[in-house]
Amino acid sequence: MGIHHGHVLRILRDEGPQSRAELARRSKLSATTLTHVTAHLLKDGSVIELESGGLGSVGRPAQAIRLAPEAYAVAGVHIGASSIQVTVTDLRASTKAATSFDFAVKGGDPTAIVKRISEAVNKLAEEAQIEAERLIGVGISVPGPVDAARRKAIASINIGWRNVPFADLMEQALSKPAIVEHNVSAMALAESRYGIGKDVPALLYVYLRTGLGAGLVVDGMPFRPGGHGAVELGHIQVTQSGAACACGNTGCLETFVRESTLMHASGLTGSAPEHLLAHVEKNPEAWDVVVRHLTSALASAVNLLTPDLIVFGGHLGEAPDSLFDRLRSDLPPRVMPHMRDILNIQRSSLGSQAGAIGGAATALDHFFYSGVLH
Repeated sequence: MGIHHGHVLRILRDEGPQSRAELARRSKLSATTLTHVTAHLLKDGSVIELESGGLGSVGRPAQAIRLAPEAYAVAGVHIGASSIQVTVTDLRASTKAATSFDFAVKGGDPTAIVKRISEAVNKLAEEAQIEAERLIGVGISVPGPVDAARRKAIASINIGWRNVPFADLMEQALSKPAIVEHNVSAMALAESRYGIGKDVPALLYVYLRTGLGAGLVVDGMPFRPGGHGAVELGHIQVTQSGAACACGNTGCLETFVRESTLMHASGLTGSAPEHLLAHVEKNPEAWDVVVRHLTSALASAVNLLTPDLIVFGGHLGEAPDSLFDRLRSDLPPRVMPHMRDILNIQRSSLGSQAGAIGGAATALDHFFYSGVLH
């Protein structure tokens, strides 16, 4: 009956505490089935029971069922082009403990990296006082597409990895089930489940760090074209005469907005600072190029994917207000009329840990809210 357990848990996650009568109505389960499901969930601690007069009508107060967020935990991992974030969260993807570390982009050994990640997960679980049996799985968000089974990173262009079996490596190192997802698709999922995108029919998440990627969630489900997850917004060709891109094409959006290009336009060296785009804004010519090409690519994405909400993360999430003003002015005339009034562009609500929280959200969906645990 795992599928029924998952259905009930998702209702409690999304709708809050419910009486048994409300749960039966929302889940469309029979009273007998719901009784068995709630008894099982109460026994293993996934939910708890509380009295709430507001949930009953007359007479004895109804017994409300609510999710117990501390009952279990998951680990979320974000692998970027040169840095890794690791977090441990509760069942609502709230961070209990987090850390990060850098790694060498060239020659980075995935096995050694996974070993460091597994050590970090164990340390964070200990720090958060999470018992080993309560840590139910690990979600790993990686740059680039993943295989349909969500076990491998197929092609991480900026790092040079091909067909890396991260789920297998993590399960061997940590003795916990693992799942892999495209990193920006994982961020989009987290924003849809636990952030600014709740109840939004279609959410497009656009993330800029070393390169630019996107992820799409439609009706609560990640859009995984070809089974691979990645929405390659950064590789839309915005001009035929542009610079060579790491993907092998020329003139891709990413060649104009990637971190190294923005650093050069800002006259900066070393590591990219916070609010990098604010530095670019001081160079009006470079700033105009960035905004024009970003607008062109977003117009194509909106016309193809029709998102209700576009969420910016990474450097875009820290961008000056002037970027949002320009997009809100320049983008509507370039999209289909029915999209102009509903289009909404916002900064990510998940902050600097969006990637790791995305990994955690992926693990929660797969190992808990699917009902597979039960």
